[in-house]
Amino acid sequence: MKLSGIEKKILAFGELARENGWECDDIPGPEAISRMDIESSIRHQGVPERIISTFSKAEEMKTTTAMKEVQRFMESGDGGWCLVLAGHKGCGKSTAAAHYLFHNTEKCSPNNAPKDQRWWTAAKVSRVSSYDKELERLMNLPILIIDDLGVEYMDKGGHFKHRLDELLDARYSNFRKTIITTNLNKKDFQERYGERVSSRIMEGFKDGGHYAEINDKSLRV
Repeated sequence: MKLSGIEKKILAFGELARENGWECDDIPGPEAISRMDIESSIRHQGVPERIISTFSKAEEMKTTTAMKEVQRFMESGDGGWCLVLAGHKGCGKSTAAAHYLFHNTEKCSPNNAPKDQRWWTAAKVSRVSSYDKELERLMNLPILIIDDLGVEYMDKGGHFKHRLDELLDARYSNFRKTIITTNLNKKDFQERYGERVSSRIMEGFKDGGHYAEINDKSLRV
C-alpha cells in the first residue's frame, strides 16, 4: 500500500504518541487503512461514484436524520439486524447507507478490506433467480445494502416478493446487517411487500429491525 505524505505523517505521529504514552483518541496504527484504500474498497462493494463524491461533505451530512438513524443502527449491536431508511428523493438515505459501508471498511486493515459486492439496487436484486447461487451469496453477506426498494418491476406472479421474503428471512434468522432505502411510506411498503416481510423490519432495534421515516428537506436543492 503506497501512502501519501500526509498519511505517513499521521502514522508517524501515532507511533510517537504510543511511545510517549500520550492519551489521544483514534490514534492510527501502522495497519491503518488510507482513505484512498477505503474508497477503492467501497467501489468494489458497488457504491456509485455519485454517492462516493458526497463523502467530502461528511461533517455536513452528520446532521441529517438519515445519518443519525444509521448511527443508532451502528450502536444497536447484535439486537439490530435491519434498518429501513424511508423518505423522498434527496433526503440523504443512500449517502447514509454508504456511510455505514465506509465506517465498516474503515475498521479493516488494508489486506482485509472487503472486495465483495455489498451494495445492490433493488432492480438488480429483482433479477436474481431463486435457483441462482447469487441469491445464496446475498443471504450470507455480512452486510447488504438494498438501494431504492420499491422501484423494481413487481411481476404478477409475485416471484420477486417471495424471493425478497426468502432473502430477508435468511438474513433475519442469522442477524446479518441489512440496510434498505426506499421512497415508500410505511403503509405503501406494507401493501407492496406484505405483512411477513414488513413485520420483521418494523420491530425496533431491540427485537431486530427499524423502519425510519425521514422528512428532511431535499439536500439536492
